[in-house]
Amino acid sequence: MKKLITFLTAILICASASALTIKLATLAPEQSPWYDVIRGMADDWKKATNGEVTVRIYAGGVVGDETDVVRKIGIGTLDAGAITGVGMSDISSEVQAMQMPMLIQSYEELDYILGKVAGKLEASLDSKGYKVLNWGDVGWVKFFAQKKVIYPNDMKDQTMFVWGGDTGVMDAWKEAGFKVMPLAPTDMLTSLQTKKINAFSTSPIAAASFQWFALAPNMSDIKWAALIGGTVISKKSWAKIPEKYKPELERIATKRGLDLKSKIRALEGEAIKIMVKNGLKVHALPEDAIKEWTERSKGAYPKILTTPELKAMYEEVNKYHLEYLGLKKK
Repeated sequence: MKKLITFLTAILICASASALTIKLATLAPEQSPWYDVIRGMADDWKKATNGEVTVRIYAGGVVGDETDVVRKIGIGTLDAGAITGVGMSDISSEVQAMQMPMLIQSYEELDYILGKVAGKLEASLDSKGYKVLNWGDVGWVKFFAQKKVIYPNDMKDQTMFVWGGDTGVMDAWKEAGFKVMPLAPTDMLTSLQTKKINAFSTSPIAAASFQWFALAPNMSDIKWAALIGGTVISKKSWAKIPEKYKPELERIATKRGLDLKSKIRALEGEAIKIMVKNGLKVHALPEDAIKEWTERSKGAYPKILTTPELKAMYEEVNKYHLEYLGLKKK
């Protein structure tokens, strides 16, 4: 019996030693559609590798905001992150080109342009030490505020949240005459409660998932930008995974990214309906208001396009934007 116990203990020690744990962080809270997809990918990876590769998920911003996640992946205390395009832009500024305000105006256009430039974006992220496992959607960015906002001037007496560290966007807002407050998204709820900020921009599903809308119950129904995201892993951590498993893990990650896109796009309208039932007021914008937002936004592009790489990528994105519009007219 002692020999059997010793033998089984040795097997368990060997199995434990050979197992690889990938530490993945995300702002997405548990019981959100993003978390469900990440959890599904983690379960699939474990099954596909017979438990040799497991994913430990740190959800809800428990390890910090996306700037913190990217930094911690860089120094090796985390391996991977399921992050938005804002976090990806911390790694490679070119990603911001996909999220220029008032440029892309449909999911069909988003898919068309991303299909053209994804390879270059992935190559840029690769050169910084990150492998893209998948791309996904966060949803249409809309304005949420403590009072009704239709025209740009309606925002001027409110303080707007911007992601901490996103200096280009912050400068653009300031240039347009708006008051902004750089914060981590993890500080959003407290800042709304104390009226440190009065407005923010995010997708409806995020506003509902984090319950931010309850403290800024006016939504301006505008397609400010299509916020993208994805799952990235450091190349050092990816190299630790046995080669025999990599093709299947990539296939799983890609499929889960596609699942996320369809899920987010289907749920966005439902999220708005749920928030309306709980006090949200949705304000449609007339054509002249949309025109004014567009002109103001595009006038601020020089403040956002702060690096040569980002400028070059924006020119490419805009080329495909115009190409898409031309195809749509035919």
